[in-house]
Amino acid sequence: MGRAVARGVVIFAVVLGSVDAVEAGGTHPTPPLHVVAPTGANGATREPDDLPGPQPEIAKHPARLATPAVPAFDLPVTEPGLRSPRELRVRGRPLLGTEVKVKGYVAWVYDCVESLAAANPNATRTQVQAAIRNDPALCERPSFTLGDTRDTSRDASISVVEPVSPPTPRGKPGEDEARVRAAPKLAVGDYVTITGTWTTPASPAERDREGVLVWAAVDRAVPAVASPVETVPALKEMEIDLDGPAEAPTRAFVDDQTLNASVEHLNACNKAIGAHQYDAAIAECQAATQIWEGNHLAWYARTGAHMAKREWLPAVAAIEHAVALRPDQAMYQLYHGITLYEAAYQQARDQQARRDHKKPEDIQVDPAGLKLDTARDALVTAARLVPQLWRAHYYLGRVYRDLDDAKHAAVQFTSTIKMHPSYRFGYVALIELYRRWGYVEQALAVATLGATNVPAGEAVELWLEAGLIYDATHAEDKAIEAFGKAISDKPDDAIAKFQRGQIYLRRGDDANARRDLEEVARAADPRAGMVKQLAAQLLAQLASHKGVAASPRSTSWDCRHASTGMLCRPH
Repeated sequence: MGRAVARGVVIFAVVLGSVDAVEAGGTHPTPPLHVVAPTGANGATREPDDLPGPQPEIAKHPARLATPAVPAFDLPVTEPGLRSPRELRVRGRPLLGTEVKVKGYVAWVYDCVESLAAANPNATRTQVQAAIRNDPALCERPSFTLGDTRDTSRDASISVVEPVSPPTPRGKPGEDEARVRAAPKLAVGDYVTITGTWTTPASPAERDREGVLVWAAVDRAVPAVASPVETVPALKEMEIDLDGPAEAPTRAFVDDQTLNASVEHLNACNKAIGAHQYDAAIAECQAATQIWEGNHLAWYARTGAHMAKREWLPAVAAIEHAVALRPDQAMYQLYHGITLYEAAYQQARDQQARRDHKKPEDIQVDPAGLKLDTARDALVTAARLVPQLWRAHYYLGRVYRDLDDAKHAAVQFTSTIKMHPSYRFGYVALIELYRRWGYVEQALAVATLGATNVPAGEAVELWLEAGLIYDATHAEDKAIEAFGKAISDKPDDAIAKFQRGQIYLRRGDDANARRDLEEVARAADPRAGMVKQLAAQLLAQLASHKGVAASPRSTSWDCRHASTGMLCRPH
């Protein structure tokens, strides 16, 4: 039954960003006629629940986006006992440390002479060859990349490296060296069968990759005429059905004095949240629910305060009360899914940190061991209740990605950017997914789309992604242009300058390379430590070699912004 409430309820959106504070308003005066509410199964008198729920987080008037069609995310069907490069690239982690046999096309071959010649345009080929004879260390460990098709980019291929034999007495060749001498000379486009060990990359900077293949045998092969594909099962992300038409929500009867006292503490909680005083907010919300446990808005607000402090387990405990009271509220289901997801990561990270005697921030969690079904179900329910709830789609994309369900993830990330075209994290997640699977065209389309739709100050990361894709496909002029746009938006961005400086260095444009790399070396950003170190190494190459300089081509780096700073890996 409707009653006068002493105070209106003011609900603040917290933590998750880009949500305006909204006022839900007060209740209407009590009508003159008293209505007896129905009785619940346990005999408790119930009444209509007129406590307003939080406003759904929906982007207003989103622009229409022409996003690329979601590809099939197929894995090639291989002969028994064989793997495909794509399978190793995206699902190779369980195979680390085992012997594998893989067929594919050579996408790139490290050529020491060509690489040094590109870096030293003023040196003749004879001078380069002489320099290599005098200093073999100018050349790096022989390697090549393997892809599923002839036109697979290096960025979408797996790395294959030559085995290294331990030293042998009297200068006799070791077993590995003998195999290397007997191996066929490879060229881009060759179709081969590789037998070797799929192993963890040697460089810590490469640990985000699935692995590298250290070959033991290389044999030429003949490609099949047609290669059927393994079809991804039909989409099922919205498989949870809501039970029929919604009924008017009710609650256990609460008297006016109790309700008003609880709401007063709720408003104080929300005021503290608006002032970023989260401990005070938690205390006020706790007081609100101690007075009246059925105050689902207080449980929701308390969840938000815990989320702001990244206290995921207390946040889960709080939001579960709100969901139990009002499962029909989309924002409660959204927060339930988010907190379950983040809590699963936090627990796994803390457990591994204790086991490995490391700091939690230094731990990279393997999502394969996480239990995310409950988080998924809550997010699905939120999206079913309010389909425009873009953050539910974003977190669903992350859940499906971590469950190794790439197509579902791509569908959800695409929904995210369509519903909220200025949300850069949706673009970045979709780009990374496409790049990992080798869908270069789709990744580039998403990067350029995002760069033109997110706020100017946030476009840097998307221009950087576009530049990395252009660089990986050898479109160096376009890569320089994209990195230049990133620098234009953020003149002190060390990564964009470092990436552009590498291209200039590979081209033998020492003046522009030195300018960019010196600016990186002077960068004040404390997160740029690794990028500054790499820039210093390349500057040392420029300064120390009077003849043929060591080539940066095979040791170029793919750097990007990450949550913990800046992540670089050999490219």
